[in-house]
Amino acid sequence: MTAKVLLLEDDADVRFTFSMAFQEAGYDVTAVTTCSEAISALTELPLDVLVLDLMIGEELTLPVADYAALLRPDIPVVCITGSRLFSGGELFTLSRNIRWVLRKPVNLSDLLSMVDHVTGRVAARAAG
Repeated sequence: MTAKVLLLEDDADVRFTFSMAFQEAGYDVTAVTTCSEAISALTELPLDVLVLDLMIGEELTLPVADYAALLRPDIPVVCITGSRLFSGGELFTLSRNIRWVLRKPVNLSDLLSMVDHVTGRVAARAAG
C-alpha cells in the first residue's frame, strides 16, 4: 500500500521539489498552499503523514497540526521551518502529533528518512 503524504508549502519551487522527491520515493502526495486547503484535505482524504511548513506567509500552520490531532490522533506531523520560533523544542508540547522538526534549508534525504520513519516504511523495508 502506498503511503499518502499531505504537503503544506507555500513556496512553489520548494513544493515542487518536495513533491517530486516524495513521488520518486513511492509516496502518493497531495500538495496544498494554504491552511484551509490542508484542513479540507485532512477531512476528505485518507492520509498517513502531514509535512507542514511552519509559516505560510505570516500565518502559523499549528492549527492544521491541532486539527489533525483532533480528527486523526494517529497521524504524524513533520514540521519544516526557516524561523527561529520555537527553537527550544516547544513545538513538541504544542501539538501531540508533531514528531520531527527540520530546519531550512532541508536536506531531501533527511526529509525522506523522517517520513519513512514516521510512516513505518523503514521497518517495512527492513522486514521485506
